[in-house]
Amino acid sequence: MTVISLEERLAKELAGRPLGCTEGRADDIAEEDGETLAELGHMRGVADMAYVALSDLALHCHGRREDVAWGIASGAAEDAHALAAIVGDWIEDMEDED
Repeated sequence: MTVISLEERLAKELAGRPLGCTEGRADDIAEEDGETLAELGHMRGVADMAYVALSDLALHCHGRREDVAWGIASGAAEDAHALAAIVGDWIEDMEDED
């Protein structure tokens, strides 16, 4: 996956257009928001799955009395849960803007 900077995205978006051109832009924005919401939904799903998997790993490590591994896995599970919550907030913010 290629990462494009904000400046590069803006340059591509405006390339060949007169400054202030808005023709069809409202439809483009709605389509981009739909794609962004879908991407954010996918990200939240991945973070949720990571949380479940890491929690299971932490439980397994705890059962084997592997304290260091349990600490690492449980910390990672907490981080994944926090990420899912953050992405969920982004989704709510985007939905509220509509």
